[in-house]
Amino acid sequence: MLELFELILGSPIGALIFSVLKDTLYAATIISDCDECGFNDLGKLLFGGLILAIVIGIAGSLLWRRAKEKNAAATFVSIKSSDGDR
Repeated sequence: MLELFELILGSPIGALIFSVLKDTLYAATIISDCDECGFNDLGKLLFGGLILAIVIGIAGSLLWRRAKEKNAAATFVSIKSSDGDR
């Protein structure tokens, strides 16, 4: 598994993804640097992030279920013969 990770990071696309992730983490650190923020503010951010994750999970599962139902209805095949074919 470690070898696969090394191969991915060694490829140009893997290096690009890693550098974008690193830059995003640096930007998040700079943006979130707040001297006035207390422990209560961090708790509110954590609670808000939890609610956002739950909402995104529910929305994603609903979209996935609708796409699955749409494809299932299109691929339905009946094996009954009609009376007019005899």
